[in-house]
Amino acid sequence: FLADGDAMVLSTRRLLAILQHIQNNFPSINRVSVYCLPRNVKNKSLDELKELRDAGLGLVYVGAESGDNELLNLINKGETFNSTVDSLVKLQTVNIKTSVMVLNGLGGNLFTQQHAINSAQLVNETQPHYLATLVLSFPLGKDRFLKNFPNNFQLLDKNELFEEMELFI
Repeated sequence: FLADGDAMVLSTRRLLAILQHIQNNFPSINRVSVYCLPRNVKNKSLDELKELRDAGLGLVYVGAESGDNELLNLINKGETFNSTVDSLVKLQTVNIKTSVMVLNGLGGNLFTQQHAINSAQLVNETQPHYLATLVLSFPLGKDRFLKNFPNNFQLLDKNELFEEMELFI
């Protein structure tokens, strides 16, 4: 696994050098994986992605967070439903496996339905190889996260998280 951030932000030339170094020094490694924002797939051509695949890149983890554009805007994701779909399809076109992460509870009680339904639509449209749902947390602080939301944002309780998951499924 390359780094603990978005390695796809690197140029293809640098990524290829890293992948070659891994192959030279760890010949038994079967697959290398990375985190990636959809916009960094957009910046790579199909030929570049094929080169990366051939050099050992086998799996890309995409933190979609949600399939809902309104919610993606509120959290300042810098991505849209379409940008995420386009990137996932592009990766799959060159036979790089995809793993998508969706954040359960991301929209609180105000956006729970549209978050679940639009995230399910994203997953259904792209058919990622793997799917993970994680529960919303606040690594940079709750106040920082909530500053863009309407004043009546309420976190989901455990039962509501399960209800959102049921709707998503």
